[in-house]
Amino acid sequence: MKVRREDHAYEMSGLRSVVLVGVPVAHCGRCGEIEVGIPGIEGLHRAIAGALIAKPARLAPEEVRFLRKHLGLSSADFAAHMGTTPEAVSRWERGRAQMGPVADRLLRTLVALQKPVKDYSIGLLRDVGKAAAKPARLSFRATGSAGWKPAAA
Repeated sequence: MKVRREDHAYEMSGLRSVVLVGVPVAHCGRCGEIEVGIPGIEGLHRAIAGALIAKPARLAPEEVRFLRKHLGLSSADFAAHMGTTPEAVSRWERGRAQMGPVADRLLRTLVALQKPVKDYSIGLLRDVGKAAAKPARLSFRATGSAGWKPAAA
């Protein structure tokens, strides 16, 4: 195997437009097989996600899929977070329908916040919007040095 630094189209991400510049690529002289060294792949995926949510144009189908997977969500859980159906998610990801501007902004916000998905109850999200709107009664207690926590009702 002969290793040299070169540019590599990173199609394993599911995105056709990502190029890794100057990564180590090993070439086998006998069989022609290549092996690409990708250091810090989690950081790379965070950088790709950051670039996608910063682009001014709407998200393309493969970008929606990449961001959903980046969030670690199944199609069904992603649909629940987005307030839609798994079938709609499938249409977005396959290019059969374009994600609307509100859903596009919501996805970008979810990625930007990078909150662990396990902190949000899917059941609670499914029920949002079913009850009539009324102001929430909230109580908070000062914890010292400008900190606050919810007070028992």
